[in-house]
Amino acid sequence: MSKNIISIVGLSGSGKTTVLEKLITELSERGLKVGTIKHSCHPHPVDAPGKDSWRHREAGAVSTIFIGPEAMQFVTKVTTPPDSKDGPSPESLTQEYLTDMDIVLVEGFHQAKCPRLEVVRKERSLKPFSKPSDGLVALITDVTEEECDDAEEGSIAKLPRFGLNDIADIADFIEETLGVDSK
Repeated sequence: MSKNIISIVGLSGSGKTTVLEKLITELSERGLKVGTIKHSCHPHPVDAPGKDSWRHREAGAVSTIFIGPEAMQFVTKVTTPPDSKDGPSPESLTQEYLTDMDIVLVEGFHQAKCPRLEVVRKERSLKPFSKPSDGLVALITDVTEEECDDAEEGSIAKLPRFGLNDIADIADFIEETLGVDSK
């Protein structure tokens, strides 16, 4: 299954989450059902010790759904294949949990092979860490081509570039790249 997945990557503090928030709004307003997956290298508490969902999992439940009046949380154990240090891929997570989405925006997953846009801000770096061979299809940046330090990767200069606030243009590019049609 080739789901419409695109990853937004960048160094910590580059503005990935801000760009994603704006893209989610833009794509949603265009009529697309947008799902997201956030990857973190650091463990975060998912359900707090002592709470009912935590108690259910501690008692042996493999998966737990907590549902309230306005939101739902799904908690399940991550089963990592022995050959993967990063856990499940965005593709496998999308296939299992987000099949009804028109598009899935992923934050992080630097090792994933899905198309990616990298956020590069002058405050953090003058060049992307991704290469086209990694799936890099465009840059979202405030770094000019003249400032970009990409001497060892000349093909980066040929990639489409968007400003940090060019959200409508980025959304157009994503829809075109993935072949997604707004409704």
